[in-house]
Amino acid sequence: MKLRLLLVLFLFPACVWSQSRLARANNALRELDYMTAIVLYQQVLEKEDSPEAMINLADCYRKINDPENAERWYAQVVQLPQAKAIHRLYYGMMLQTNGKCDQAKTWFAQYLQENPDDARAQFLAGSCERQGELLLKGKDIYTVRNLPFNSNLDDFSPAVVGNTLIFASDRDKGTAIKRTSLWTGNPFSELYRVSFLQHGLQPGDFQYEKPENYSKTLNTRFHEAAVAVSADGQSIYFTRNSFADGKTNRSEDGLVKLKIFVGQWNAASGDWKDVKGMPFNSDEYHVAHPTLSPDGRQLYFSSNMPGGYGGMDLYVSSLNNGQWTAPANLGPVINTEGNEIFPFMAANHRLYFASNGHLGLGGLDIFYATAQQDMGVWNLPVNLGAPVNSTHDDFAITFGNDLSWGFFTSDRSGGVGRDDIYGFQKTAVPVEVLVLDSQTKQPLSGVTVSNLQSGLSMSTGADGKIAFDMRPSECADFSAAKKGYDGAQTNGCSGTSTDQAVLIEISLQKQTNYALQGIVFDMADGLPAEGARVTLSNDCGKTVAAPIVTGPDGRYKFRLERGCCYKVKAEMQGYITASAEGFCTKGLSSEKVTLKSNLSLQPYRDAEGFIVDQASESTDKAPTGPHYNDISGFYENADGSLATFSLGNGLEVQNGVLLADGVPSAPDHATWKRGSEGFLVNLYYDFNEVDFREESLPDLDKLLHTLQENLEIRIEIASHTDARGAPEFNLDFSQRRADRVVQWLIEHGIARERLVARGYGETKPIHPCSDETPCTEAEHQENRRTEFRIIGQNGK
Repeated sequence: MKLRLLLVLFLFPACVWSQSRLARANNALRELDYMTAIVLYQQVLEKEDSPEAMINLADCYRKINDPENAERWYAQVVQLPQAKAIHRLYYGMMLQTNGKCDQAKTWFAQYLQENPDDARAQFLAGSCERQGELLLKGKDIYTVRNLPFNSNLDDFSPAVVGNTLIFASDRDKGTAIKRTSLWTGNPFSELYRVSFLQHGLQPGDFQYEKPENYSKTLNTRFHEAAVAVSADGQSIYFTRNSFADGKTNRSEDGLVKLKIFVGQWNAASGDWKDVKGMPFNSDEYHVAHPTLSPDGRQLYFSSNMPGGYGGMDLYVSSLNNGQWTAPANLGPVINTEGNEIFPFMAANHRLYFASNGHLGLGGLDIFYATAQQDMGVWNLPVNLGAPVNSTHDDFAITFGNDLSWGFFTSDRSGGVGRDDIYGFQKTAVPVEVLVLDSQTKQPLSGVTVSNLQSGLSMSTGADGKIAFDMRPSECADFSAAKKGYDGAQTNGCSGTSTDQAVLIEISLQKQTNYALQGIVFDMADGLPAEGARVTLSNDCGKTVAAPIVTGPDGRYKFRLERGCCYKVKAEMQGYITASAEGFCTKGLSSEKVTLKSNLSLQPYRDAEGFIVDQASESTDKAPTGPHYNDISGFYENADGSLATFSLGNGLEVQNGVLLADGVPSAPDHATWKRGSEGFLVNLYYDFNEVDFREESLPDLDKLLHTLQENLEIRIEIASHTDARGAPEFNLDFSQRRADRVVQWLIEHGIARERLVARGYGETKPIHPCSDETPCTEAEHQENRRTEFRIIGQNGK
């Protein structure tokens, strides 16, 4: 854990030299005197292999933020029988901090086997998987440099006030009496300031003067750090050990906690006055690291007060009628099982903070989050990535007024001291995504907008916007999703100017409730068909719902998309496929429309073979129960009376009428009318001509469609004449007419092997006409006919 996290005033251990070294080391550990404990544990381990000393020594090095030594000792601890699961987690964390993610993943995995619900460990394991991405994330956006005023100890927690940088430092004060922290052996931190002036042409390229003590009033003999100054410069909020009026206040366990104090500017003395603690401070927990909202009405800070989600959580208090409200936890989107510390609220309302519980590169990483329209709800935090973040601890970021430069703290390799302050320049194009309702053109709040390249997702506020940064001349795909609306996606590019935000608009259409529904009927009896396979297709290339197999009620229902025309088709073994099309949602203004289409399946075979005649025309196949009469349009009993019966699931027949959920319904008219031995095709010819007339085309097109929809069937085209004329001529003439129909079908894409042409002449009349039995002209017309008969299936 970082030194800055607690900044605790330690109690001096009672030097009971009669105790054993191990007992004295444990005593020092309990009193957080880690430096003394480390020396004593090392002395113990020089004499004996003590598991307790080894475990506690590793913990000490971890707590004083010495990951190299901590890794060394945890490597031995995890081999001990006394090792616990948490030690495997700590070992993985130290490996990750030291840039050894490949090894760390093994120990994270072992820990998660024992603690599968530990969210923090899951994030740490995920961090290793995404390390490559995070190492490249801030490339070409941030330029980082170490600063000349860092000391060989800790310099941290910068704050920009005009052209002055206020920061905390453990540096040597040059005094005769030196007071040091028992935790680290370093001096207590004090507040310093350093002035800076623009040096080069780039923002953030400054020349720094010599640091000096910031305030005689604020600095005491204990820790001070983490400053926030109000916009008018009249109030200062800062972190200090619980020290006031020359005395310290301790918790029940004897420790001095961190508190936030506020002071007022005294122009006469040129220093701060009236320093007092905030009302939500406590002797029993830490309250630290204040930052103000741009309007000064909210104070964000870090605390380990009871009721949080982990170690240190982020909280906010609001100024209401001159009084600060009770702190509110920022919730589980921000806070984790780890520590969230050093918040900074930027002028663009981004809340920056450091965390070791979110997915990062290792140690503390810097993140930012934005509030949704409800200030109590936050978008998922965004990791800034390298070069701002590293595998070491990175924290306490602050920005200049135009957000193009700033400072942060890191203990990364290559620094001057332990914690150093780094300056950065930010070269990024601000991008805004505006989401609108496509009909009203009004902004939409609560829309989840995702950058599909970076994986960043945020929710729009009341103005319908989200804002983030992109590299100059960078392009990305953006998706937008909101409940009740159809999702949308667009591509946008950032351009080259860093001074003006690029606006990308996405319009969302309200989700429609369009549906196509109906009943599939078995025209053997006109009752609902069970087991029919119903499929949907469209002309717009959109994905359609999976096929439906009808149940006993024969029903189907599909959801339709906007702007498409649909075709529905029902198929069942032994039946001619039924289809209907032209169901369009294009141009519909209503948000809820239900289209309806009943489909009638005509049987062409039964269990005994291919059906070629109507059941009703044969006395031995007469209906024995309720059935649908296609001529009358009513359901009838076997005796011809109107039927009344229930089909279940909202279907019933009352007085011959089918009611579906109380609404009258009926089978669609059969596609084909039965002939004597097949299905009639209405063809028209001029006298003594083989070619059919143009008015025959509708039925020919219908026959072509039937063959295209039923690819498995083979048919016979049967042509018949009346009894007038020589029988030999009629036979030949009917054959030529059948051949012509087959030729037409072949010309329109039907395979020859699926077609048989047969002329029957006058051999199979519907009405037996002869010299002894004359026929009317209408009866002769019925005898002159063309039928198609299904004679088999392909390969059968």
